[in-house]
Amino acid sequence: MALKINHFIKHPTDLGGLILVGFAWLLAKLPLTVQLQFANLLGKLFYRCLPKRRKIAATNLALCFPDKTAEERQSILEENFRQSALAMIEVAACWFSDLSSRKKYSSLIGKEHLDAAQAEGNGVILLIFHFTSMELGGCLLGSHVEFNAMYKPTRNRLVEQTMCKGRLRHIKGLITQDDAKSAIKALRNNEIVWYSTDQNYGNDSRHKNSVFVPFFDIPARTITGLSRFAKISGAKVVPLTHRRTHEGKGIELELYPALDNFPSDSPTEDAAKVNRFLERFLKKEPANYLWVHKRFRSRPPGAPSIY
Repeated sequence: MALKINHFIKHPTDLGGLILVGFAWLLAKLPLTVQLQFANLLGKLFYRCLPKRRKIAATNLALCFPDKTAEERQSILEENFRQSALAMIEVAACWFSDLSSRKKYSSLIGKEHLDAAQAEGNGVILLIFHFTSMELGGCLLGSHVEFNAMYKPTRNRLVEQTMCKGRLRHIKGLITQDDAKSAIKALRNNEIVWYSTDQNYGNDSRHKNSVFVPFFDIPARTITGLSRFAKISGAKVVPLTHRRTHEGKGIELELYPALDNFPSDSPTEDAAKVNRFLERFLKKEPANYLWVHKRFRSRPPGAPSIY
């Protein structure tokens, strides 16, 4: 690393970052089969020791899958915690390895859709979602496609440096989420930019450009920046999904045809279209999503709090 370790331990949070990075390095060095076994144990531990997050995830599943039985939702909940634990180990692998042990179990479907969109010459916005496998999926995609990822920086300097260095082992570039100018520039150069809209940031200033649209028939605050980026740049929007395969050893990445009539004259309808796409996928892969996130934290005026 470019900076000396003792440069990072002047504050307790810096020490915490050092411990986190060291633990991630150790995890990344474990054989893949051991990592998977450890994820099973870690998932059970998280389920028992994180009651607030467990309640949030259970609430989200009850709201989004009312047609499933309580037993079915419980099974999804437990699997979701296992996959969330696996996600932490996958992050470590992305930061500190070449992912060769996972690449042989992974595949990419639909690259022709991305190629067709990029051939139009205005860049491509790669629409991604907060699946538990998001980090690994993105880094594995980097072995097939050159792209720039928009991301949220972390406050801890050591973690930030380690995260960026690790991700850049696999992908072309990183753009902070508040650097719209660089994202537009990349798109105008006919590059690919990875971007998501499916998080609820509470009272964050980003919600000045958001709307309430249905997500599983529940009003969910959704960012409209995707429509603005597409309109300004002329870029096509190509969705990407990924699901775990081979009992968690690999990822099946799938690219889809560019969204039709996007952006439309209505950012609200655009946001609803994105949510409908995500719904269709989650009905098939309900456990592979960040259900521990308060997706319905913000509520329309007069609506009661969900959490």
